[in-house]
This record gives sequence, structure tokens and C-alpha cells, in this order.
Amino acid sequence: MDIGHLRSQHQELSQTVSELSSAITSDRAAQNVAPLRWKMARQLIGHLALEDKIFYPTVQRLADKHIRDTARRLEEEMGPLADAFSAYMARWTDERIAREWLSFCAETREILKALTRRIDTEERLLYPLVERASRANRPISDTA
Repeated sequence: MDIGHLRSQHQELSQTVSELSSAITSDRAAQNVAPLRWKMARQLIGHLALEDKIFYPTVQRLADKHIRDTARRLEEEMGPLADAFSAYMARWTDERIAREWLSFCAETREILKALTRRIDTEERLLYPLVERASRANRPISDTA
């Protein structure tokens, strides 16, 4: 399984996370965060759709039980991220951001930390396992 596209999406998301992190350190950035938030939303929605609809279901069909169990555990631990991000985007209108800048920054730091943790965990744990299985040409299980 080639996961180069997923890694590329992680790099793009990480860059946007970095840009948004920098933006929320400025007292005058309230008007500048909207484009970054929507950029991240587009990236994240596309990435999570690819993972949730294709990557994780494919991994669950791999013959290696350790890989399937690791993927299942990560999916359970990190699954709520999409819902949390959607709620975050809905809660923070441009007007509310301007009014409650410090609260927005605090919540944004938390969502960015969760996103960064998910990216790091997939890159460090799951993707290498899947790549090794692909190189070993392990078959996809019919029973998984």
C-alpha cells in the first residue's frame, strides 16, 4: 500500500498548523486567522475522508493482526477529531473570534495539539507498519 499521498497531506496540514499557531500568537491576528482556518478545514476534511473511507478500511483487511489492532486502537483514540474540529469551526465565527480572542487562541491551541498528535502517531506508529507489510507483500485477509 502506497501511503505517500497521505504523508504529503500530513506535511501540508503540518504547515498550515504551523501558520495558524504563529497567527494566534499575535494580538492583532484576529482578522487574519479566517483564511488559515478554512484552509486547514479543507485539508483536514479531504485527508480524513481518504483515511476513513479508504486507508483504515484497507488496513483492517491486512493479514497482520498487530497492524489491524494498532489501526483499530488509533482510530478509536483519534476518531473524535473530525467531530471536534467541526464543532470548533461552527463555534468560532469571525465575530466571536474578534470578541473572544484569548479564548479562541486557547481552544485553537488545543485543537492544533490534537491534530499534531494524530499526525505524529500515524507517521511514527501506523504508517511504518503498513509500509513494512506492503514491502513484505503480505496479503489482504478475506476474514478481517
